[in-house]
Amino acid sequence: MPCPLPTAPLLLALLATTPVLAEPPSEIWDAVTARHLELTADSSGQVHEVRISPGLTTTLVFNAPLLRGGVVLEARERFRVVTVDEATGIVMLLPSGALPPGTQPLLTVRFADGAVPTSATFRLVVHPTRAEPQVNVYRQPRSAESFQLEARQEHERAERCEAWLAQTQTEQKSPGGIAGLIDSGLVEGTRSIAAQDIFDTTRQPPGEALKRNKAYSYRAEGRVAVALEVKNTSVQPWTVDAEGAALVGKGGAPLRVLRVWQPAPISPGKERGLVVVEAEATEEQARGAYVLRLGEANGLRTVTLRGVTFP
Repeated sequence: MPCPLPTAPLLLALLATTPVLAEPPSEIWDAVTARHLELTADSSGQVHEVRISPGLTTTLVFNAPLLRGGVVLEARERFRVVTVDEATGIVMLLPSGALPPGTQPLLTVRFADGAVPTSATFRLVVHPTRAEPQVNVYRQPRSAESFQLEARQEHERAERCEAWLAQTQTEQKSPGGIAGLIDSGLVEGTRSIAAQDIFDTTRQPPGEALKRNKAYSYRAEGRVAVALEVKNTSVQPWTVDAEGAALVGKGGAPLRVLRVWQPAPISPGKERGLVVVEAEATEEQARGAYVLRLGEANGLRTVTLRGVTFP
């Protein structure tokens, strides 16, 4: 028999006319595409930022061979895996959880051919959940194919931003309450919102700041959501980072997160803090199992929930 409690968090999130935390989804999609970075003689002293995350792999691919022994990484002992292939120009990094907050180690690579620029330096910026999976680094001259690929990716990003803006404008014009659900197409006729308790079927690593007391998942037409009721076991308040929420499926493919909703910061010792993550999902996508990752705003603490499924 369905329990009435699970529907409340999602309905609150859907009925909110202005979500507390809502960001365009471009960052989510950037996490699964390669970024292109061009090195020129004029930029030879510049330090380039690359985003990394504990437990997630970031690969730098260069279009030139690297000098043997010419790759230097600060705080190398804090990385679980560092793989360097000088001949093909590839550096793969897998940070451990030992990178303390605020750490930004430098990675310096030297090229084997002696062309300008002879080296490149990268500042590895630690983010709780948003690692860049691949950064393609080009030294001039750059192939026409690489320009065409980057142009296509920029066009796709622009289309996603336009779609997000159109959706936001539509939602702002939509009425609230049940009428808003009907107007949005999430409720039609007898088709409504399905909910299930996923507390017993999900796993959370020990030692995280937020400990889940309850966990529910939801599915509506084209949408899914996860609602967590959590206790803050730390001595500091916790606020979710709107850009630091992800629902990642098999093979690392993420769903497009539409909104992250948290009514208020979760104070230390609070027993019933609420966090809701809503994402787009087709009926086929909703059948899979996902990992929910929540990053902390202005911090490195994370919440991870494995085995998330939807009704």
